[in-house]
Amino acid sequence: MEYRPTKPEYWDESALERNLKQAFDICNGCRLCHDLCPSFPALFRFVEGYDDDAASVTRSQMEAVADECFQCKICALKCPYTPPHRFDLDFPRLMLRTKAQRVRRVGLSAEDRFLGDPERSGRLGTAAPHLANWAAHRPGLRGLLKRRAGIDPRRRLPPYADRRFSRRVAGRPVPPAPDVVLFSTCTTEFNYPELGEAAIRVLEHQGLSVATLAGERCCGMPALDGGDVAGAQARAQANIAALAPHVERGARVAALQPTCTFVLKREYPLLVEGAVAERVAAAVVDVTDFLAELAQQGRLASDFQQEVGAITYHVSCHTRMEGGGGRARRLLSKIPGTTVVVAEACAGIDGTWGLKARHYDASQKVAARLMERLASRPDDLPCSDCKLAGLQIETAGRAPLHPVEVLARAYGFSGAEAR
Repeated sequence: MEYRPTKPEYWDESALERNLKQAFDICNGCRLCHDLCPSFPALFRFVEGYDDDAASVTRSQMEAVADECFQCKICALKCPYTPPHRFDLDFPRLMLRTKAQRVRRVGLSAEDRFLGDPERSGRLGTAAPHLANWAAHRPGLRGLLKRRAGIDPRRRLPPYADRRFSRRVAGRPVPPAPDVVLFSTCTTEFNYPELGEAAIRVLEHQGLSVATLAGERCCGMPALDGGDVAGAQARAQANIAALAPHVERGARVAALQPTCTFVLKREYPLLVEGAVAERVAAAVVDVTDFLAELAQQGRLASDFQQEVGAITYHVSCHTRMEGGGGRARRLLSKIPGTTVVVAEACAGIDGTWGLKARHYDASQKVAARLMERLASRPDDLPCSDCKLAGLQIETAGRAPLHPVEVLARAYGFSGAEAR
């Protein structure tokens, strides 16, 4: 099966249909992933409707299964048939290929065009943040947003910052050969700039030189969510070009969002061919994992100024794909007087999927296990690497802090107080 959009077979409709029918037959016979997401129950229902003959499933039914896939990637962790198995099955990437061919055939939907371009909405929102944040709580205007962009009025939206992250750090000196280059992400740029500032403070406190990335674009995952491969490739090419000079001088690339980490590490070498993309991908690390590496090596600064108490740490799906939350738990446990309980469950946001009105109820079912865990420990400080997951977590009471923000608070840095 072909998962590289740079290859002609990726766009061959008859090849895709053969691959989908083979995958549906494999999955229907295996069923290890029956309870992971809505895609698999839909797949089983369609195949069972033809007396377990996957070859009879129609194109519209295949695309309906793809629409229920929110690219959490957890099925790839459980699947016994992933590459290098002879079946060569990567279900999430096959679902993405299905969406990509549909977009090439009929074009992007209005909601995927809007949600797939967070830079455009971010520029608009931060141009008048008070107005944008006020509008996010007005039922009439949320109804209009649902009609225009498909976003459910019940979904909590991230606040727009009064000053974007890139503008807050515009006056910082640029190290000629930084140890770390920060990939700040759209959510840091437009919504949570304090996360980027905390990351700089914490990393520099470890004696590291830190650069921010001039010309950074969205990682491209929102575009991929809707099947806009060309949009994702354009963003990947721009980011690779911006990161490559730093990587060639030995810098690590620390990403502040697990999804962005995954896309830069795992998807960029498929979206953009060549050794440069491979080298950039190899240099990428999630910022929490990077700090955990320092802690494991005995290089993490231990001059903590205050305790943070009990923490419930949410392990996002893409964090699980990079090895789970054990490293973060050990990192946060370095703070004196801190206990960490790990909640490994999906928050049901999953990029743009959980924002859409047509998926909102299903997303709440997906998030139910996590919400039960949070409700059982109401006095804990919630913590998550994923700010989008935080939109769901916040409905349980408090907005979660990123592990970097927890460390910043423990070090006693100003601006790291509870929110």
